[in-house]
Amino acid sequence: MDKKRAVLGTAFIILSFIFWVLPSVSFPFLDSKGSEYFKESLKTLTITYGVVRALNAGVSVVKDSEIEVAPGGVGATIAAGEILDPVDDLIERFSSILLFSLISLGIQKTVMFMGVKLFFKILGAGFLGIGVYFLTGKKILLDVGLKLVFFGVVFRFLLPITAVFSDFTYNSFFKEGVLQSKENISHVVKLLKTEEISEKQEESILEKLKGIQKSFQIEKKLEIIKDYSSKLIDSIITLATAFVFQSVLIPVFVLWIFVRFTYWIFRL
Repeated sequence: MDKKRAVLGTAFIILSFIFWVLPSVSFPFLDSKGSEYFKESLKTLTITYGVVRALNAGVSVVKDSEIEVAPGGVGATIAAGEILDPVDDLIERFSSILLFSLISLGIQKTVMFMGVKLFFKILGAGFLGIGVYFLTGKKILLDVGLKLVFFGVVFRFLLPITAVFSDFTYNSFFKEGVLQSKENISHVVKLLKTEEISEKQEESILEKLKGIQKSFQIEKKLEIIKDYSSKLIDSIITLATAFVFQSVLIPVFVLWIFVRFTYWIFRL
């Protein structure tokens, strides 16, 4: 073994131990942007999920009450179904999309945190393999060491970069529409809750007219949903498009690049 290889091998082994014991280091722009993106995105999704579930509950109450108060009114029941069933089905499917988006972002946030914590450990393992290669001459150790170093770099910076790109895309193309759509849905939920409150108040005053009042309140709620159905559908589609693009399509695309890049590295 020549002196140069011995020095290089020793240097890489020393570096590997240094990296192994080093604490995780944050890169101010990438990590702060990534953390802020995931925090705000999860908050937005959680609030939206709650609003949509409240809307779903309001629509379901109207559907169930319509059946109860009009057992013989076949025509009325069918008319209500024509209005409520498509909206209710769309809300249910959108709730599933939101839940999937929440899980997706939660996984991405966890993986980004793991990348921050394990980056130096992976680099240390890679440098150890390279150092032992210089001391022993076994080329397989060089291959493994280099691949670990490449993998560590990709694992560390992939999701923060993805978060920055997703945040830019959201703010540039979707944010205004998302805020307006959330406002539209919240407004309908508020109207439905107002009708529920007035129903309870009226029932407590006029017990004998309970059935008539209930029918009247359900009819008003039905009219609210009917009047806002087009806006509700547009709002749900806008939100679904934004969240799927932000939390599913971009990460899947970046994951595909990551898989292809990793496959290429391990084929070298």
